[in-house]
Amino acid sequence: MFEIIEKLSEENQSLEIWCSVDNGLRLLSERMRKGWQRMNDLFDIHCHILPCVDDGAKSMEMALQLLRMEWQDGVRTVILTPHYRLGMFETSMERIWDAYDELLYRARGIGMDLHLGCEFHANMDMADTLEARERPTMAGSNYVLCEFSESSDLAFIQERGYHLISRGFIPIFAHIERYTKLTEDFDLIAELVDMGCRMQVNAGSILGKDGAATKKFCRKLIKEDLLHFIGSDAHDVKTRIPLIGSCSEYLKKKAGRVYTGKILRDNPSMILTEKYRR
Repeated sequence: MFEIIEKLSEENQSLEIWCSVDNGLRLLSERMRKGWQRMNDLFDIHCHILPCVDDGAKSMEMALQLLRMEWQDGVRTVILTPHYRLGMFETSMERIWDAYDELLYRARGIGMDLHLGCEFHANMDMADTLEARERPTMAGSNYVLCEFSESSDLAFIQERGYHLISRGFIPIFAHIERYTKLTEDFDLIAELVDMGCRMQVNAGSILGKDGAATKKFCRKLIKEDLLHFIGSDAHDVKTRIPLIGSCSEYLKKKAGRVYTGKILRDNPSMILTEKYRR
């Protein structure tokens, strides 16, 4: 019989991980303890790993390296979300599907579950574009990763959210910590959530990579239970790297393992079960 047992150290009250084998207790080594504690079923729902289609990965080799980094972090499911923004990122869907198919083939040895999505910069025709299948939803679901300009006013953000919901979509507002006016109005964030919008922040923002004020905002968002998803928003292997693993460890310490699992596994898994019905 093999059983994992957690108990407090009598010496310093720190948590120890023991295993019970044949009625004998054995303290797990530091390496085994970390491996047991690490979560290995995480999702990344926002990244720019699909190569050569936006400002993300510049080559197939970089994309594969990013996926290996994600795997090391405990990520097992990735939704690839290349930018779509009129006048800036308008890569053809044929090229995007070609890149996706090639990445699926080249990454088969990594073992990652890959899905295609899109980071859709809000415009007045977005629902029509999505309904016509001119741009993908998140993994073929009703969820849409929706991006705004940092200076977008609250009325526009609210109206676009309502519009998408009225057309049968579930908007996920990408990296909301960047929208200055929204970060100053938690009442509106709560109202948007009540309306059916979902909120996503970047892993680096939670870890403080974007400054103390942004980290404080993310902490309050978590405390108020207004956060639904975390994404890496990874673009490359040097400056905008995936940080889901580090974020997971940080969240476990600050909010507990159950909450971490909800945000990085349970909520994202709902995207895969919410199939597009049109």
